[in-house]
Amino acid sequence: MRFSHFAVRAVGFAALYWLLESALHALVFDGTSFEFWPADPNELSMRLTIVVLIVLFGCYADGRTRALLRKEREKQEVFNATVSSAMHIINNLLNQMQYFKMKAEDSGEFDRATLDLYDRTMDEGQELLARLSSVDELSEDTIRLAVHPDSLKK
Repeated sequence: MRFSHFAVRAVGFAALYWLLESALHALVFDGTSFEFWPADPNELSMRLTIVVLIVLFGCYADGRTRALLRKEREKQEVFNATVSSAMHIINNLLNQMQYFKMKAEDSGEFDRATLDLYDRTMDEGQELLARLSSVDELSEDTIRLAVHPDSLKK
């Protein structure tokens, strides 16, 4: 999600509204001249009320957008920390498993097919971990898709 400056846009929209309201008032209701600042207090209060509401809504939208962006950033940081911690644990496990592989090769009691299966399994685990750590969009589907493309709910 990208931040949009709703308050700035709201001020521009409110100014446009004021100009269009002035033109509409001059053409439809008054029919004489264009008044940027209306002389009628009722007309002035209605315009000011609408302009203030437009600007307040823009400020509210900015605040909500900032809060959503902050939550997204926090969610991304938690995910990154979780993946980083999992990678640390799994890398330690993979390093320890290399020791077992060396012992299995030295013992000669395991056939080559079993050791090749072990290597493929280790490579697949490292590849899946790398794919998981490269997820940018945090959603259940993208995380599942990163490690198992067939796991999406149908």
